[in-house]
Amino acid sequence: MTGFLSQAAGYAIGCSSAVPPCGNGSLTDNFPNDPGTRAMGYYDEGYLNYYYYMASQFAISDRWFSPVASKTTPNRIAVLTGGTTQGLVKDPFRDDNFTSQLAIPTIFGELSKAGVSWKIYYGITAGGCTDQDDCGTSKLNAFPTISFAYFTDSYQYLYTPATKGVCSASTVPSGQAVGDPDNAFCIDPTHIAPVSQYFVDVANGTLPSFAYIEPAYGIDDEHPGSGQSILAGQSQVAKMINALMASPSWNDSVFFLSYDEGGGPLDHVPPIPSHTNALTDASLGVTTDISSIAVNPDTFFPCLPPPGTPTLHCDLEAGWPGTSASDAPAQQGFAAQLGFRLPNMIVSPFTRRHYVSHTPMDHTAIIKFVESRFIGPTAHLTNRDAAQPDLLEFFDFTSVPWAAPPTPPTPVPDTGATCHPGTL
Repeated sequence: MTGFLSQAAGYAIGCSSAVPPCGNGSLTDNFPNDPGTRAMGYYDEGYLNYYYYMASQFAISDRWFSPVASKTTPNRIAVLTGGTTQGLVKDPFRDDNFTSQLAIPTIFGELSKAGVSWKIYYGITAGGCTDQDDCGTSKLNAFPTISFAYFTDSYQYLYTPATKGVCSASTVPSGQAVGDPDNAFCIDPTHIAPVSQYFVDVANGTLPSFAYIEPAYGIDDEHPGSGQSILAGQSQVAKMINALMASPSWNDSVFFLSYDEGGGPLDHVPPIPSHTNALTDASLGVTTDISSIAVNPDTFFPCLPPPGTPTLHCDLEAGWPGTSASDAPAQQGFAAQLGFRLPNMIVSPFTRRHYVSHTPMDHTAIIKFVESRFIGPTAHLTNRDAAQPDLLEFFDFTSVPWAAPPTPPTPVPDTGATCHPGTL
């Protein structure tokens, strides 16, 4: 089983140099400088004790980027499609007000065609979602809040029927599948299920080949500024990973954890080809550059739509990067628009101990890993996932370093009195 948990939080770290590519009006020129005011804070190992422990024992990458320089939804779209939004830079539903799904092929459709099992485990439904940027567009209380619902690919697994309670193919009424009192939609529970089913499947050894887990947005997704404590997310992730390590599924699984985007351009490692390591201490010996993965996924470039009317492939606003012929996105497309670095970890019995990779990658490296493992070494959805590293450097399949998993600490509990971004 390959599992991917994509949280929604953003972490801010600082870029304090005044020389390019950090300052002078560049992409990373966003360092807070209000005298006498706390610029930013961070969570240490005494607070995020489970994360620090697991990241130090297993493996991480210090060159893991989000696919596009945008917010949550465009990055989630890019992940599931192998790297493309087909020209869109904003949330096509909340920002652009699109009313129909996106006809872009996804990893789930690719796996289905190859006869490979997959399942999405969702943390919350539309009626309980409180983080509006991530809540989707459904008005049905029990409707799963999942990014896959943005795509026409999803319609055979999750949809509102013409006649309530009358479902086709492998789907069943939501009242039967998930106890929806309104019985308002149809769902295929073998492919889309609440996260409670993850714990059943992991204990029974019945996980799919690829599992994609989405958090409870606004509750445990660790999104800064939403009023929640980051400890709720750490606790839920600990339950998921601990359940995997204690199960028969552990023997042949890998669990990837990352965040959809970083929350802001505050990093000393800018995602700019030929400048990635310009501000990295030379004594660290890190020389890898993002040029290898800074490729256009397809032929779509960011573009200006007709005035005031975003189109299926164009939704730039006047003055945004890409609107001037001299802008890098106008010349290089999405090859110039990788997002910033993200926290991550790779947990598996095969993961190398205490390993840190310096190889550039974005989220679509996981898509490539899944494609290579279950479909074939040349399988890909776009040029972006095709350009990613294969991730095999993280693993030792001979000695199996974590055949016996470690015993991590109990996550720091959220007592309700813990710090939040607004009270730092």
